[in-house]
Amino acid sequence: MLAEQGECTAGELGDPFGYAQPTISKHIKVLESAGLVVRRKQGRTQRFTLISAPLDDAEAWISRHRKFWTGTLDNLGQLLEEEGE
Repeated sequence: MLAEQGECTAGELGDPFGYAQPTISKHIKVLESAGLVVRRKQGRTQRFTLISAPLDDAEAWISRHRKFWTGTLDNLGQLLEEEGE
């Protein structure tokens, strides 16, 4: 939701899931501690925004490792086939 809509309140984030407010707050705190969400107070309302940079970093890390392991496993398969001949 945050990626599509931008800023949302905790209530807006929780409404589609039907969870109680304390449950949504716990999830938001986890995302905040991971650096994926920032909180902005607007009067009595708290609004949340997605920070995508850590996700971009994770995606780059996964991509590098996927390439490494795909190549390594391909080489291992080829070696095993050669050994079996």
